[in-house]
Amino acid sequence: MVIKKAFRKIFYLAILLLIALIALYLFLHSPYFNIEKIYTTGLKQLTEEEVLSYSGVTIGQNLFEVDNNLTVRTIEVHPMVKSVELVKHLPRTLEIKVLEREIWAIVPLGNEFLCIDNEGVVIDRRINIELIDYPLITISNLPERVNIGQVIQPQGIQLVNQVWKALNNSARESISDFHLNDKQELIIYTSGGTEIRFGNEERLEEKANFIHDILKLETEFNKNGTEVLEYIDLRFKGQPVVKTKV
Repeated sequence: MVIKKAFRKIFYLAILLLIALIALYLFLHSPYFNIEKIYTTGLKQLTEEEVLSYSGVTIGQNLFEVDNNLTVRTIEVHPMVKSVELVKHLPRTLEIKVLEREIWAIVPLGNEFLCIDNEGVVIDRRINIELIDYPLITISNLPERVNIGQVIQPQGIQLVNQVWKALNNSARESISDFHLNDKQELIIYTSGGTEIRFGNEERLEEKANFIHDILKLETEFNKNGTEVLEYIDLRFKGQPVVKTKV
């Protein structure tokens, strides 16, 4: 008898729980949670209309029926979008947080310039551009055609980015351009014409410190007018190999 009462109690509780879950499901998918407002944050170059067109989310759609992962992935297809976060504000508002890619460096290709971010993603192509604020990177064996959204030499671009971060503003202003050769080695050219054979990412901090010393030495040589640096080789451990020309 006691067992029957306990079983009956559990059965009734299970029925009540099932009814509660069904009621909750119906409530969450009811018109009460239909989206009335969608807005974006973090936009600098993109328009809200562009983001919404990629999202596929519309006014009147149920807030809980929006697939977060799918919506994020579709918006991130846009080459200018780096990352996306959806925030659902109950009961009827959806916020789309966008982190845009920003031009970090310029890569010459034929008669145009590729604008890339710090991950090597091409976000624009231009015929003319101001180079004052961006590192200039030349790359060996680039394909003749590069599309917007395509990633070029990600490991090499990451290396240049790390070196750029390690340099102070004065050193950055003294750099003419960076070159990634077909061996994925980095060569840096100064405004004074010195070639710095940086190599790969090994001993990066040590070699970055050497660059500051090299630029000071280059300035001294130019003032004295006696010797001119031809190249400095930092690829090997120990003191750099220095070659001058008269």
